[in-house]
Amino acid sequence: MKIFKNKYTWLLIFSLSFLINAKAQNQVKRDWLIQTYNKVYPNGNAFPNLPEWQKQQAINSLKTIQALPDSVKDKLIKQAEKAVAYNWPSLPASLYLDYKLTGTRVNYENLQNERRKILSNLVAGELIQDKGKYIPQIVNGLWLILEESTWVAPAHIVVQKEGADLANIENPYIDLNASKTALTVAAIYGVLAPKLANYSKVINRRILSELNRRIFEPYLKYDNFWWMGFKGNSVNNWNTYVNANCLQAALFVLAPGDQLDALTVKLLKSTDNFINQYPEDGGCDEGPSYWDMAGGRLIWLMTTLNQASDHKLNWNDKELIHKIGAYTYKMQIANRYVVNFADAFSKYGQNPESVYQYGVMFNDEKLKNYAAFLFNSENKQVSSNDISDFLAISNLYQDLKSTPAKAPYPLYAALPDLQVFNARQKAGDTQGLFFAAKGGSNAESHNHNDIGNFIVYSNGKPVLIDVGVGVYTSKTFSSKRYELWNVQSQWHNCPTINGVQQHDGKQYVAANFRFNNTSNLATVSMDIANAYPAAAAVEKWNRTITLNRTKNEISLIDQAVLKEYKAPTELNFLTPLNVEIKKGKLLFQTGLILHFDEHKFEAKIDEQQVDDVRLAAAWGSKIYRIRLITKLKEKSSEYKILISQSKN
Repeated sequence: MKIFKNKYTWLLIFSLSFLINAKAQNQVKRDWLIQTYNKVYPNGNAFPNLPEWQKQQAINSLKTIQALPDSVKDKLIKQAEKAVAYNWPSLPASLYLDYKLTGTRVNYENLQNERRKILSNLVAGELIQDKGKYIPQIVNGLWLILEESTWVAPAHIVVQKEGADLANIENPYIDLNASKTALTVAAIYGVLAPKLANYSKVINRRILSELNRRIFEPYLKYDNFWWMGFKGNSVNNWNTYVNANCLQAALFVLAPGDQLDALTVKLLKSTDNFINQYPEDGGCDEGPSYWDMAGGRLIWLMTTLNQASDHKLNWNDKELIHKIGAYTYKMQIANRYVVNFADAFSKYGQNPESVYQYGVMFNDEKLKNYAAFLFNSENKQVSSNDISDFLAISNLYQDLKSTPAKAPYPLYAALPDLQVFNARQKAGDTQGLFFAAKGGSNAESHNHNDIGNFIVYSNGKPVLIDVGVGVYTSKTFSSKRYELWNVQSQWHNCPTINGVQQHDGKQYVAANFRFNNTSNLATVSMDIANAYPAAAAVEKWNRTITLNRTKNEISLIDQAVLKEYKAPTELNFLTPLNVEIKKGKLLFQTGLILHFDEHKFEAKIDEQQVDDVRLAAAWGSKIYRIRLITKLKEKSSEYKILISQSKN
């Protein structure tokens, strides 16, 4: 497949453009998936009992769905009843071209997703009632999806030689959307094939034909889909998400044989590229809300392989995989608040099924308890908006319901490879102060220019924040990404040095990242000077953040050495709270106080209107930026900030 070099090509990766040709950093030749597979099936002929497994999967799904509480089933039936009268929307060419012409991606995707949601609602209703009532409308929805010219999102079709345009079906591509649609269609086939066959002699053959044409054959034919990682490039959540979806789809519909063998081998080699690049600390540089598509999909791939192989394929001796699961609770602040550096969301709950499966694989009660906590935080909701997720949650519903729900809230968490550290006042508790800080580089997946950034929460509520990511548009992953205010360092809790912000790129990194934790103190430090271009004229900027648990205080100390003085430096702090400036103090409406040296700083507060719906949902209609502007023209200085609770 030729990659067309035009202004849209950057969307090839749904992340940052440097990933396209970048060599993966710190690769370790683990190759755990394919090595285990080759030991179990040295001559191929994998999954000899697959037909029986497929049959048993359908039987088990029906049993677990019938065991759901009546209140849950009644709600799902009501949704299915509404879906019977649903008027399936058209997906015209002009809507697909909307992205090319206006940069808007959601108009087509929303309708595309709605088709799949309604179809899943119908299938859930049929599995609950088991009377054939919903089959005609299910086939209507299936047929429309099978007739779509492409399952690839408009924002991802840019990899074709025509660039952003209508999809050229002679040049197929597999993206996130295509793989997810494949799993949806395959899962429906897996549980309803006999009923579908009774209604139509053609529909099942058409399902298999389209899965082959759109997914299985292109996967085997091409090596240069960037997310496969076969060109030595970095990969991200696309790898595990697409691979897990494609593998599950294959195991649901294919028979044992050469095609399945070849597909499985290539899928595992590709997924090994993801694991080979993963840091030893198990940290996800895309943040907790992308974990579901990264580590969260990896566990489903491994669990499905384990089940389909009669438990011969197993990786429960790989501690790194265990750490990938444990990352989820290490990044939890309080309830649904999570550490949200880069494009991650500030409020998020990981998929409880994925977390629970990590607990099962590694016999880790802490992960199982956390999965139950996530499940309970959603009020034990069972959604039928995605049929594969519905089958998964139904299968684990009783386990999650009967498992004690508890969030670990560790005293501190250190990810030295990812260079993220957080600490709280007391283990197992959300009261008191919490902070998280990051070093790393400005070439991370879904990167923001945010080296040295930190966030502060008090009693489980945000005080100093990372704003996060807005609604994705054509600009989000383009060469104009850093024109977006919320990805710039001046809109993070980072300094603007000599009037200069941080720059994006792999050469802009933190140095000397260190951390320490005792019963009373938790400290992290790093030199962030290299995060800035030469124009900043900074030789050293050592940032140290300390939580004093005894005093319930957080201190920030910046030790700065400039090569020359050019302009005032500004220490930036972002907050969703109203702030009042007093003499040497900033008073937050929650009662916290930020103390600063008024002889060294002038304090100003900027009000930033938030018109992005995603950011507004997180923080409201506006946020505030505190700027502490240096008064003295010093080349060497030490700046101290203290955050404490009001004594009143």
